[in-house]
Amino acid sequence: MSSMTFEIATRILVLLFSALAIIFAFGVVWRVEKKLDIAFKLFLAAIIAFFAGEFSGLFYIPKTSFLIYAEPAAKILFALLFLAGMAQMRSMIRRIDGEK
Repeated sequence: MSSMTFEIATRILVLLFSALAIIFAFGVVWRVEKKLDIAFKLFLAAIIAFFAGEFSGLFYIPKTSFLIYAEPAAKILFALLFLAGMAQMRSMIRRIDGEK
């Protein structure tokens, strides 16, 4: 298998698994409430940002275009949204455990 074929197969798998994660996250968001809802909305937004970054990496973007920053910006957005979701989840769990 050539390295180009492996790279394409890997990108397709990442996009497929990301799309499945989006579908599952939507299912969770529709079924939960309150603080858990906020955390999972942040996770969902993070997954969508990740998917968008990976998807934008599939295409040639001229170096003169501002779109060259789409992939790294999406990755930064993913990290920030995921961190916010984890902070929300941690806060909720600490409250349940009786911590302040």
